[in-house]
Amino acid sequence: MANEFDKIIKEALREGLGVLLEQVLNIKCKSIKQIEAKLQITDEREADFILDVIKEDGQRVIIHFEFQATNYFRMDHLMLRYAIYLDEIYNLPIQQYLFYVGREPLKMTGHLKRPFLDYRYKIIDFKDIDCGKFINSNHIEVLVLSILCDYKGKDASIFIREILCKIKDKVKEETLMGRYIRQIEVLSSLRNLQEKVSKEVSGMAIVYDIEADIRYRQGLERGLERGLERGREDGRTEGRLQGLKQGLTEAIELAVELKFGAHNLKLIEGVKLINDIDKLEHIKEIIRRAGSIDDVIKETGGYE
Repeated sequence: MANEFDKIIKEALREGLGVLLEQVLNIKCKSIKQIEAKLQITDEREADFILDVIKEDGQRVIIHFEFQATNYFRMDHLMLRYAIYLDEIYNLPIQQYLFYVGREPLKMTGHLKRPFLDYRYKIIDFKDIDCGKFINSNHIEVLVLSILCDYKGKDASIFIREILCKIKDKVKEETLMGRYIRQIEVLSSLRNLQEKVSKEVSGMAIVYDIEADIRYRQGLERGLERGLERGREDGRTEGRLQGLKQGLTEAIELAVELKFGAHNLKLIEGVKLINDIDKLEHIKEIIRRAGSIDDVIKETGGYE
């Protein structure tokens, strides 16, 4: 699940880096350039975001962002390793920020002190960020992150409804709407709000139906047709069944990709090994009804 949080947050912030820099950190920029995040230290590490920034006053700096959903007791050491590497490579001022998005109280210090070292970086708890900085964004990917912020005393259910209404108003394409709603549902678990989100989604009748998506229906037809064509070419009953199996497998993979994102395809790899047509039809129906990839894994027992 941690990987799912990570993917959603990184995807959202590709559009929201300017919000973090200028509205949250009050760093006014002339230009922002995202640069390679894979760092060849002793073992290869991949930072979340590394930015080459020119501030309004003309100063050029390297800004490093990390996001953390748990209190990692070795985070100070990891951030220091990043800092040393970035300093060696770019020879520019380095500014480092760790954004904590976890459910538990923040315990990390952002400070590593030794007789030979006094190293510091800035930690910001997302629960302390005004949600208005995200919920009013024109980018839906950024709006999604407002579920993690400070609601400023507003009732959580009312705030969730506001987020969902904005998504419904701004996103008319059903596949995208469903994906953003699923992201809200995933991130809401970091705030113990899954039940409230589920209730509001159901109440607003915006549950995404994969069967209604034109691309899914077209893809399903193509997948089944390709499978049946292979069966016709084989000419035997066994061959026709294998063709149908192939078509259903492709349809299941397409449904997962459209509904839950391509990165979750690896979780259903084992579906390719199933030869029972009825079982494949059942899995397809589970995916149609499921609210998350976790629901699919729970009902099927997993197919990795």
